[in-house]
Amino acid sequence: MPLRFVLPLPRIVLHPLTAVAIAAVHVYLAAGHLAKLAAGNVEWMHLWKGFGALAGAYVFAALASRGLAEVASRRGLGSPKRASEPVR
Repeated sequence: MPLRFVLPLPRIVLHPLTAVAIAAVHVYLAAGHLAKLAAGNVEWMHLWKGFGALAGAYVFAALASRGLAEVASRRGLGSPKRASEPVR
């Protein structure tokens, strides 16, 4: 059954440069919590906030790469390779 409900996102979040900036902030926040874990301060809060921020960075990096691929294809700079296309 297809999903018919989509959560709205502001258009600014879907812009590739904004998504890259948000991903960078998530990496910064994750580094702070994961550094505390590496220093020996093992707490549940640092675990879920550190790895949750990494997951958020991945999501926004994926949004940015999708947006950059769309911009490149519109400008004629090439199209992203599909897994079924042979490598030349």
